Amino acid sequence: MKEFDDNDAIKFIRNQVPESAACSEDDLLLLVDTMFDYFDSLSDDAPDEAFDTEAVVAYVKKQLQRDSDNKIPQEMVESIVVAELDYEDSLDD
Repeated sequence: MKEFDDNDAIKFIRNQVPESAACSEDDLLLLVDTMFDYFDSLSDDAPDEAFDTEAVVAYVKKQLQRDSDNKIPQEMVESIVVAELDYEDSLDD
């Protein structure tokens, strides 16, 4: 199993979501960090697969709206979240 790497995650996201090229690396890393905040908020008793992608997307959108410096358009958040989750799945290959 490969280790999670921020740079590889960003490359993967950019390959999966070409329009993310308009987003800075810092903004994408903020989105990824926000996803991890969501996962950290889940109960330790819940299995890793227990989260709902729609719930992750909703959480990330809400958090990013609070950050006035964030430049990721709301309509792009879901595709980036899904790409990041696909990256994490690829680590198990």
